[in-house]
Amino acid sequence: MGEDLVRLNYASTATFEPNEAGGIEVEVARILAQSRKNNKAKAVGGVLHYGNGYFFQALEGERGVVNDLYKTISSDPRHRDVQILSVNPVQERLFADWSMKYVPIEEQIKGLLDRHRIEFNPYRFDDAFIREFLELCVYGQDPTTRLEQEAERDAAEGRDQRPWWKRLLGL
Repeated sequence: MGEDLVRLNYASTATFEPNEAGGIEVEVARILAQSRKNNKAKAVGGVLHYGNGYFFQALEGERGVVNDLYKTISSDPRHRDVQILSVNPVQERLFADWSMKYVPIEEQIKGLLDRHRIEFNPYRFDDAFIREFLELCVYGQDPTTRLEQEAERDAAEGRDQRPWWKRLLGL
């Protein structure tokens, strides 16, 4: 590949209150929908993880595009204290098939956190932990994918055409 590919990992703190009822946060669903729409056109991929009021996100793509996207993300009012954890050149994308994958706290991620005796707080992640975490994210299930596929099928069949995230949240 002739592209100057990078993976930028950052942490931030949510500015919205967590959903006590459980399920995917409304703001997280909105972020995912917007990211998937915008990132696909820019050939940017990655993963988003939200837990304990924190975001961890990995962005992959051409260096200039990723840098510009990070600047935009940094000014989003839905989070604060945005901090780059690492930026590394990559030969191959981990998330080539995902404009933005969402991985909730799963058993494997809980296991990784338990093995390292830490809570989910991405500000404390070092490079070795980030590598392990991303490896789990590559293989983790994205629960929103099935909902997107169902929404596309329903739209084709003339049924409920609300966005997948509104259907998930019952909006």
